[in-house]
Amino acid sequence: MGMAMGKGGKRRAMSEINVTPLVDVMLVLLVIFMITAPAMKEGFQVELPRASQTQSVMVQDVRLITVTADGKVLHHLAASEDENYEKLSLLVDDLKTYKEDCERGGTTATVVINGASKASYERIIQVWNAVRTAGIPNVAFQVEPGAAE
Repeated sequence: MGMAMGKGGKRRAMSEINVTPLVDVMLVLLVIFMITAPAMKEGFQVELPRASQTQSVMVQDVRLITVTADGKVLHHLAASEDENYEKLSLLVDDLKTYKEDCERGGTTATVVINGASKASYERIIQVWNAVRTAGIPNVAFQVEPGAAE
């Protein structure tokens, strides 16, 4: 707190707060948090369990989407890797047409995602999001039965 000299030489306390040091400290803290925030994105690495038993479910008129190890998304019943979707928006359009056909036929649209074991988790989730964007709530993942570890 500073002292001010008034008329007549009397000293009295200044009631003003100097905010410049406060602003300086806040700007330094802002810079520190901006630098450290991207480093805090990492999470735990976990090993996912394998299924000891799987259950097969029979469905009629299911749409099978295959994700290859290199991230290509293949058409329904594709014979080769050349029959793939260049963009996921094309997959969404195709699935919307499939859903409309199912609704006209009185059936429920169901999609099975068949991901290769070496396919990236991110790519499979992108395909799943594309299916959900098309408005199809019934999504399943095809897996091979494995032994519990």
